[in-house]
Amino acid sequence: MKGVRSMDYSSFGLKDRIAVVTGASQGIGRAIALGLAQAGAHVVLAKYPHGEMEDIQKVKAEIEALGRKALIVLADVNDVAQVQALMEKTKAEFGRVDILVNNAGWTGTTLALDVTEEEYDKTMTATLKSVFFASQAAARIMIPQGRGRIINIGSNFGEIAFKKRSVYAAAKAGVHHLSRALSLEWAHEGVLVNVVAPCITETESRKNILERPGYKEWATQEMIPRGRWNQPEDLVGAVLFLSSDFADMVVGHVLMVDGGWTIH
Repeated sequence: MKGVRSMDYSSFGLKDRIAVVTGASQGIGRAIALGLAQAGAHVVLAKYPHGEMEDIQKVKAEIEALGRKALIVLADVNDVAQVQALMEKTKAEFGRVDILVNNAGWTGTTLALDVTEEEYDKTMTATLKSVFFASQAAARIMIPQGRGRIINIGSNFGEIAFKKRSVYAAAKAGVHHLSRALSLEWAHEGVLVNVVAPCITETESRKNILERPGYKEWATQEMIPRGRWNQPEDLVGAVLFLSSDFADMVVGHVLMVDGGWTIH
């Protein structure tokens, strides 16, 4: 996986904004967290409580090297109380929450006939339920502020069907429509909810899929008109735009970052 591109993001006007990113230790979450810091934001890095800490500590150090503040908060996004505590800790530390990026999620790769109740519940909880309650907890802080930006990471599979992704596709479609529904309730309060929806993205967790014989040729030559799949950094500009004042009239929108997959 390539490193974050060296780009000047300062024009997005996010200096001293307070951003929370879930699943921030690697892949898409890491790229977004670093991009927000490069744009001037201070970043709260939410990480699953179990497992090693080396990756998230590296992200924290990279953000601090940019002259921005970084706070690691251990939180299981599947647990509503921990999600609420994440937002409360952010407010206690920084006094506000300006941006929430709901990136954490999980997907199985099982044929529909073989999906178990456990896999169904795990996918729906990690991918949809977590987004709702994190958004709710953030909005309870953002609405009294009169301003906030919530960006949910969706998927092109939330718009199109794909084999072995039936439950994941349903969950991501739920994220897309949930974002529209939340926008109806919160936009007049200054809290805007939008979605960035990527296609296949080259992350450590996807390597086993991307390295299958013939997969790259199929994906990049037949499915993605742009001719390549995403790097995590490809999502950064879209997230920064939706986080900024430039997107003040962008409400309940699903911004596809999929190289054209969904125009087939």
